[in-house]
Amino acid sequence: FGNPPEPFPGDTEQTYSEDEVIVPPFLSDTPEVRAELAQYYQSVSRLDRGVGRLVEVLKEEGKYENTVVIYVSDNGAAFPESKTTLYEPGMCLPCIVRSPLHRNRGATCDGLVTWADLTPTILDFAGADVDPASFHGMSFRGIIDEESPAGWREEVFASHSFHEVTNYYPMRVVRTRKHKFIWNIAWKLDYSFAGDLYQSTSWQAALRDGVESFGARSVEAYVHRPRFELYDLEADPDEVENLAGKPEYRELVEGFAKKIRNFQEETGDPWLHKWDYE
Repeated sequence: FGNPPEPFPGDTEQTYSEDEVIVPPFLSDTPEVRAELAQYYQSVSRLDRGVGRLVEVLKEEGKYENTVVIYVSDNGAAFPESKTTLYEPGMCLPCIVRSPLHRNRGATCDGLVTWADLTPTILDFAGADVDPASFHGMSFRGIIDEESPAGWREEVFASHSFHEVTNYYPMRVVRTRKHKFIWNIAWKLDYSFAGDLYQSTSWQAALRDGVESFGARSVEAYVHRPRFELYDLEADPDEVENLAGKPEYRELVEGFAKKIRNFQEETGDPWLHKWDYE
């Protein structure tokens, strides 16, 4: 996690004991996971201090009150079941905005956004005269002060094709407030691990011990995935019970598959042909 052997000049590393870390449900509560989580929390604290120093510089230069700060992450935490996946730990990412134009400090907005929204949002803040229809995303500047914005979108799309070039496991997702639908395009392949995740102490300990589950999910379900996955995020936030194969959800599956296909057509997705040719 990039933790330095010695603190950087002018900084003090904050360390955590393995006993005090909180193990999220997508991970197993093992000594190896706790050891890596303690290091992960240390790196997060260093990031937090770095952002704090950036804010100090903005204030010292008199720029804080005319600067918009947007903090996002490129993927979930570097653990199995998170990074490189499109389960919630992998795609429910931080989006923290500090704007001098907004006053609802410390609030949380539950509007669904994606990183395709970043460019139109930044251009909106800058007052650029651009055609909103020229972007796949939407500016979320107007909903930052609203905790539950009315009239905002009800679904977002997500995708994953590669991590490293050898880690081929394309997935396409549509997520609503209640459901998530995943199309595992190369579902007959074993799930392809990123090198750092496969070699992590957390995963290697699971392989060594021959455990049947990792976190809330079985190892078998994690490595060998079906073509479609459908989860009720309200009733099953850990995304364990796949509803896609149940007859009563057939229409929902067909509707979500159509939404993904339409989105692929709109965005020129080269994996669109996989619906017809396998």
